[in-house]
Amino acid sequence: MNTFTEKIGIVTQTISYMQDPDNQAALKGKSFDVAPHITRLQGELGTVNTLAPVQKKAEVAHINATSSLQNASYSAYNDASGVIDAMIGLLGKGTPAAKKLQNIRSKVRKHNAANPPTPTPPAPTAPEPSK
Repeated sequence: MNTFTEKIGIVTQTISYMQDPDNQAALKGKSFDVAPHITRLQGELGTVNTLAPVQKKAEVAHINATSSLQNASYSAYNDASGVIDAMIGLLGKGTPAAKKLQNIRSKVRKHNAANPPTPTPPAPTAPEPSK
C-alpha cells in the first residue's frame, strides 16, 4: 500500500508524463488520447488538494480536543481527590465515615461482581467551541 505522499507523487508524475510532447506523440501513435486522462487526473488531484487541508484541520482539532478533555478530567479528578482528603481529615482518618470516602477511590480501580466499576460517562459529541 502506498503512502499518501507516494499516491500524490504517482498522480503528479503520470500527469507530467502525459504532458511531455515526446510521450504524447508516442501515445498518439498508439491511438491513445492523453487529453481526457490529464483533465480527469488534474481534477482528482484538485479534489485531493482541497480535502487535504480540511482533513489536517480536523486532525489538529481532534488532537486539541483530546488534550483538553484529558486536562479537564485530570483537573476534575485532582479536585475531587483533594476534597476527599479534606473530608477524611475532618471526619478523622480511620473512622467508618472516612473509610466510606476512601472506598470511592478504591472502587474505581478494584471492581468485581460485588463491586461494579463506576459508570463511564459518554464521550462528548459536541465540537469544542472555537477560540
